[in-house]
Parts: sequence; C-alpha cells; structure tokens
Amino acid sequence: MTVHITCKTDRFNLSVVGPDFINDCCFGEDFSNWLVSALSDGGVKADVICMEDYGWANHAEYAGNSYLMSVASTPDEDPARPNFGEWHVLLERNRTFMQKLLGQNKGSSSDPIVGKVVGALQGAGFADVRVEP
Repeated sequence: MTVHITCKTDRFNLSVVGPDFINDCCFGEDFSNWLVSALSDGGVKADVICMEDYGWANHAEYAGNSYLMSVASTPDEDPARPNFGEWHVLLERNRTFMQKLLGQNKGSSSDPIVGKVVGALQGAGFADVRVEP
C-alpha cells in the first residue's frame, strides 16, 4: 500500500522549468534534498535517487523497513505566488516478491516513518499537512 502525505508551501521551485527536466513537471529536486536532509537529521537513513517523469524518487530506511519515497507537486497556478502549491510524498514499502504474492509486510499510515515525514513537514511550518492511506 502506498501512503500519500500532502502539504502546501511556497519554499520550493514550482515555476522555473530546468534545462535538464525530462518534461515540464519534474519539479522536486530542492524539496527532495530538503526532505532527505530533514529526515536524516531525525534518524532516518535517506538518499535522493533521481528525477522521474512525475517528480523525484528517493530512498528511505527506518525501523527495519525500506521505502521508495516519491515526491511530486501540483502548483496552485497563482501568478502572485508562482511557487505555491501542494507537495505529495508517496511512501511505498519495499517488499520481496513472495511478500507481495502472499499479501505480507504491507506498508500503512501507521508505519513509524510516516510520523517522521509528517513531523518534518509540520516542523518546517508547511500548511495543510495530511496523510491519506
């Protein structure tokens, strides 16, 4: 199960398309770098992996579990605040083929890493921090 965490902020780029973007919606490098740093400061082992066609892919490990931590964004498209929008953090627990086949070791919104991500976002003062299972 993928856990979807959202927040709103204008701290990160949502308005200037970089020359290395795969397409016009690959924002999130600055958000990923910030999130990985904030989580690392909180005891989570985390790394930025790469740009994807939707945003950025990251890796995180915490409490004995490993996660793909994807980052994507939805700008509010307000000309007065070009970088304001909603950020999406999607956590998917890595599982073996057998675990997937048997429906075991699924991630959930009660995973300890979810609290770490929510705490980092709230601690930074981001608005409307929500968790959707």
